[in-house]
Amino acid sequence: MSRFYFLANNVINKLNIISSWSVNRALSSRKVELNSIKVTGFTNSFNHANWGVRCYSNCLNIQNQKSIINNNNIFKSFVPCVDGFQGLLLHQCIWKNIDKWWNKTALINAVTGKSYTYRELKKLSGKFATSLRKNNLRPGDTIAVVLTNVPEYAIVVLGASEAGVCATLINPAYTAEEIKKQLENSEAAAVVTLTSNYPIVAESIKGNSVIRLPIIVIEERTDSPTPENSINFKDLIGDGVEEFEKTGLQTERNPETDTVFLPYSSGTTGLPKGVELTHRNVVANMFQERVKEVTASREAIGDHQEILPVFLPMYHIFGLVVCMLNYLGLGGKVICMPSFSSTALLEVMNKHKITSMYVAPPIVQMLANDDRFTKRHIESIKLITCGAAPTGEEVIAKFLNRVGTQVNFAQGYGLTETSPVISKSVSAPLESSGILVPNTEVRIVGHEEHNRGNNLGVDETGEIFVRGPQVMKGYFKNPKATADTMEGDWFKTGDLGSFDDKGHLYIRGRLKELIKVQGYQVAPSELEDIIQGHEKIADAAVIGVLHERYGEIPKAFIVPKANMLIDGQEIKDYVAKRVAKYKQLGHVVIIDKIPKSAAGKILRRELQKI
Repeated sequence: MSRFYFLANNVINKLNIISSWSVNRALSSRKVELNSIKVTGFTNSFNHANWGVRCYSNCLNIQNQKSIINNNNIFKSFVPCVDGFQGLLLHQCIWKNIDKWWNKTALINAVTGKSYTYRELKKLSGKFATSLRKNNLRPGDTIAVVLTNVPEYAIVVLGASEAGVCATLINPAYTAEEIKKQLENSEAAAVVTLTSNYPIVAESIKGNSVIRLPIIVIEERTDSPTPENSINFKDLIGDGVEEFEKTGLQTERNPETDTVFLPYSSGTTGLPKGVELTHRNVVANMFQERVKEVTASREAIGDHQEILPVFLPMYHIFGLVVCMLNYLGLGGKVICMPSFSSTALLEVMNKHKITSMYVAPPIVQMLANDDRFTKRHIESIKLITCGAAPTGEEVIAKFLNRVGTQVNFAQGYGLTETSPVISKSVSAPLESSGILVPNTEVRIVGHEEHNRGNNLGVDETGEIFVRGPQVMKGYFKNPKATADTMEGDWFKTGDLGSFDDKGHLYIRGRLKELIKVQGYQVAPSELEDIIQGHEKIADAAVIGVLHERYGEIPKAFIVPKANMLIDGQEIKDYVAKRVAKYKQLGHVVIIDKIPKSAAGKILRRELQKI
């Protein structure tokens, strides 16, 4: 299961292609936790802050809403249900209001400056759909997308949607062996990639009898030679190709059951699994995420246009759906960043008046420590959404100290299996993950001996079960894994959470990550947040290790800031002053880097080996 802990691999590996420094597919393997901020009125460490929070006129007065929990202890969104998504295919959703912003810029490459208007995007997507069908790809087939964040990503996936072809999303930083495994498991019939990735992709398809056409190659530069035995992407969208809607090749489609995307879980808790997301799943989630209680972004009207830099990986469902496709559906300008660095991001922010931004904890930390980053860079931003992994209050405080201004953070939670958003809000306590998006229900199910299987109430912690139109069709050709994670139409997330009496969801940890100390449960994320508040610490991770007397004890791995000297006892003492005795650290190890997946999720199994 892939958590929505969004982050871009790109981002912190220096980032070439979304690599994995601190960006896990946390998203990628499951918990998508978008940490949000609002700074005044908290009863926590923010009480001393003087920053105000711009409250939107649409901020929620939850007390006046209908009950958030029914007699069966099922929590539901108090936001009115949305409709209109029923019966829509993905590309139809994107083109639905395109006449309003036909000539506006849809996508721009932050590196090359190459851009596409909405008119061009629709036309070229239609041509790509035609080429897929005329090259013998049939409705229900799968195309593998092995791309960085380039504008052509949108042409490929929207063209595939129009042709009735499913897109499986592959990390472009994968090795040939990793790509090969996903190609074979997904039964992909075609592959599209960049010229720079061609050698690795070519290696990955050796001996593959399912792929029916040569590798489709997108040129990164005009002088890039087309590799031998490949198809140039430009030839598939050229002047001689008809738009799909004019070809008569259309077939009957069912948004309820037709799979549009096949992303893979991160595999942090097992072997990667293909997640079947239908058109209805994805389109419903886009509608759910657009309500005013959940987002500050609005449709393009007149001179207004949302502007969003996308450096979170598009091969992850969050970067693809929430960042790119959702903003295309609003007529926004999407600035595609094929690789990430703080310098590249600041250049984009200097050049464009960014209105929204999705980041991850490592990026927040990076910007907080970058003297070049100032209030000026965020003056036009209405909302910053932070995710990829839980973001602690201390990290956010450092960021706010840097900009020294009012700034709105949104928080949320979701998973690849939920297309991905479950909860989010423009107005919620810092430590929560927002409110349930409309059309969504959640059960908090007991996992202790005394309450196992029971639906719990307000302020009680248990496993999060979710039901809604965004919940996946199932795992691709893996009925056992599907059965193990579904209880009827309820999806079992494996994450622990609770609700307060105002409907805010709080993520308490992973069911399997909890540390059991003398029978008490300790959440690693709580200790990580505390440690990251230390002035000498750049990053931290906590796991449980066996102990003869206590069962388990917490073991911390810390990364000091540059040129900072620190010893383990200093960190032990720092934590001990802030937690109960059973939560105190048993061991501290100083390391150079915390191992994380491509989306920013901590790879705790790797830490167990250290």
